[in-house]
Amino acid sequence: MKKSLPVETGMFHSAANSYKELQQLLERTYAIFEAHKKKAYLPVTEAVKMEFSSNSKIGGIPYLRNENDWPVCPNCQRNMDLLVQLNLADLPERQADGLVQLFYCTAKEADCSSMLEGYLPFSKASVVRKIAITGPSAKVRPNLTEVFQEKRIVGWQACFDYPHREEYDSLGIEVPHDGVFDYLYEQKIGSPIRKDKLFGWPYWVQGAKYPQNPETGSQMQFLFQLASFDHLNYRFGDDGTGHITQGAENTGQLAFGWAGH
Repeated sequence: MKKSLPVETGMFHSAANSYKELQQLLERTYAIFEAHKKKAYLPVTEAVKMEFSSNSKIGGIPYLRNENDWPVCPNCQRNMDLLVQLNLADLPERQADGLVQLFYCTAKEADCSSMLEGYLPFSKASVVRKIAITGPSAKVRPNLTEVFQEKRIVGWQACFDYPHREEYDSLGIEVPHDGVFDYLYEQKIGSPIRKDKLFGWPYWVQGAKYPQNPETGSQMQFLFQLASFDHLNYRFGDDGTGHITQGAENTGQLAFGWAGH
């Protein structure tokens, strides 16, 4: 005697069609994300002895053009901490000469970050600049109680990066439903990397906030991201993320801002 199916045959067709529709949605959404992906580079670092040098580094001590070249915080009158130094000739893309340096005052006693609204681009709590290498670095004794461990950038790990969900509307990306996004997110597709990185897409914490170039009014471009407690032993607010941006027309026009939860 032929056994009957435990459920109606039509239910199999319905499930198969639903699966096919979901697969098509995934393929279409994946293709959209692939069209917007960018290459990012994660820094490969090693802890080294502190040195006044032009090497690319996170933390440590900077290259100085002269004895008065280390920026001073206008609030506490102490030297600012070096967070990042990038030797442009060593970068995997956009070859150029000179250094990009980010200084930020992390003094806790004077609470300079809060007093000077350091989370805002162009805040007086930070100095981010592009300078030329003019010879050996000057050497000075900084007015700092502690300096971040110097981690020299010895290489770059290339990977693909995707825009943050906060940027989907401006890019015309439409995700059919959260299930599709969640699945692709698990495959590391459709969201930016939340680590220290060069290029790629910013990981936004409180909405997409590209600064405006004060000279031209145009949107500045993302250059480098610093995540709390990645290579640098520092927390931006409540596990926030900071971004160095630069002018599209003038790469010497730089800004730094961060946001926390």
